[in-house]
Amino acid sequence: MQVFIRELWIYPVKSLGGVPVDRAVITHAGSLALDREWIVVDAADKMVWQGDIPRMTLVRVALDADALTLSMAGMEPLRLPLDHAGATRDLTMYKRAFRGIDAGEAAAGWLTRALGQPLRLVRIGPAAHQWDGLNPVHVVTDASVTALNQALLAQGDDAVVPMRFRPNVILGNGGAFFEEENAVLDFGAARLTLREPCVRCELPNISLIDASRGKQPLKLIGRLSQDRPSAPPAAFGTYCTAAGDALRAGMTAEIA
Repeated sequence: MQVFIRELWIYPVKSLGGVPVDRAVITHAGSLALDREWIVVDAADKMVWQGDIPRMTLVRVALDADALTLSMAGMEPLRLPLDHAGATRDLTMYKRAFRGIDAGEAAAGWLTRALGQPLRLVRIGPAAHQWDGLNPVHVVTDASVTALNQALLAQGDDAVVPMRFRPNVILGNGGAFFEEENAVLDFGAARLTLREPCVRCELPNISLIDASRGKQPLKLIGRLSQDRPSAPPAAFGTYCTAAGDALRAGMTAEIA
C-alpha cells in the first residue's frame, strides 16, 4: 500500500501557531529547519507551554524569507527578522539547560500583553533538537484521526481536527494506527524513521478556537490505546527522525 504526505507543518515557536509548508528542509539532527527553534520563557527563564498558558494556541505565526511574524486578534502584528542579533540568555527547557538569543524588548512586550504575564521570546536554533533521546518530527495519519473522530462522535463528543495534535507530517492512506507498526517510511529523497508512539499530554484538549480546556480527546485516547498492543497508554501519533534533503507535500512511500 502507498501512503503520501498530505500536509507538512512547522511550528517556529513552541506552543504557538503552526505554519503550513510545501517543503521542509531536514537538518543534520533529524529535525525540520525552523521547527520549534524559538521558545517562550517566563521571568525565571523557564520555558512555558500551552499547559501553562492555554491562550498560547491563539497566537498565529507566519514565516517569510526574512522574518517571523506573530499575530493575535485585537493586537498589531509583531515582525521579527530571522537574523535578529540579540543578547544571549541562559534558559531551561525540559529540565535541560540551553543558551539562546533573546528577541528583544518589543517581542517581550508583545507576548506579555498578549498572554497576560511577563514573558520573553528566545531563539535556541537547531540546538533545540540536539539532545539524546529526542525524536523531533511528529507524524499523525488521516486514518487514525478518522478512527478517533468516529469514536468521539459515537459517544456524543465533538470531532477534532488533526492540528489539535500539532503534527509536522499528516499522512494520507494507510490503515488506522499503521504508524505504530512500521519502522521506516522511505520517500526516496527523504526517509522517516518511526521511533516511538507519542504519549499524549493535555495539549490536544485545548480548543484552537477559544483556548478552553476540555476532557476530550485525551480521555478517549487513553481508553482506545488500551486495545492496541502497539500502543503505550494514551498514545496517538508517532515521534520520528528524518533523513535526506527535505520532505515535500505529495511524497509517497510504500508500506507493508
